[in-house]
Amino acid sequence: MKLVASSVRSGRVPWADEACADWGRRITRHFPFEERVIRPSTALAEAEALLASVPTRGRLIVLDERGEDISSTALAALLERCAQDGVTSVVFAIGGAYGHAPVVRERAWKVIRLSSMVMAHAVARVVLIEQVYRACTIRKGEPYHHE
Repeated sequence: MKLVASSVRSGRVPWADEACADWGRRITRHFPFEERVIRPSTALAEAEALLASVPTRGRLIVLDERGEDISSTALAALLERCAQDGVTSVVFAIGGAYGHAPVVRERAWKVIRLSSMVMAHAVARVVLIEQVYRACTIRKGEPYHHE
């Protein structure tokens, strides 16, 4: 099962790019991992690009401040469920400056939030990718997560 972090953004944020690359390398010990960029455009174009990137047997998890608040262990359980269900990839999606188009939230397997507070995209990327790594270690019983 492949894990993908997809985000609508332009330009580079060196400190976030470095942190995401580091956590991404760690994730690859558990699953293939890729970070994808969707360039900002119209809400419809962003939605089309994102939805086109989700394979037929893939699952879309949308990050949205109105989504369900889940714990790190609950995220690990979601990944485990996907693995058991034979899902080919899990795509985590961070929207653009105005969030996701309704069609993206409707198509999502799950809509979750990282926080009830809105955060900068660079921060959200880092938090998401670290949490995905944390969930991977929880699944394997590795000593990274302390509860």
